[in-house]
Amino acid sequence: MVDPLFISDTAEVRRLARSAVTNDFTDAQIIIQQKAAYSDIIIQTHKSDWSILDNRFYKIQKIEQQLAAAYVLEYYGDGSLETLNMIAALRTEANASLKITVESGSDVESDVSISIVASDYESYPASLQDNPYTATPYRSTTNWV
Repeated sequence: MVDPLFISDTAEVRRLARSAVTNDFTDAQIIIQQKAAYSDIIIQTHKSDWSILDNRFYKIQKIEQQLAAAYVLEYYGDGSLETLNMIAALRTEANASLKITVESGSDVESDVSISIVASDYESYPASLQDNPYTATPYRSTTNWV
């Protein structure tokens, strides 16, 4: 089952981060960065209900892994040029992929237009046939706004 706070695989984030840094960090520390990366994705896509049924799910999962690995490297990296280059590469690739994914999205936005109906219905009693000049029309008080 997918955690609603992040969708990436913690072990994969660890593998990506380990390619540049040998410092040890716990799963809990990685999960914090996964949640931050998922928040970034939600902000960019305006969608928080990613599911396996969505055809972009695995792409979003990979983007989250890249962003989370970059965040892990920022916090637990050694600050070397290699680490900084790795952070830049992960962020650039993730942001480019996210931009393409958002632009090619097929999410249907709900119709937010509101219909306003007003009624000025008037009906005349049958007595109008007798004297049309003295008949009082019945006016409906029904107004839908």
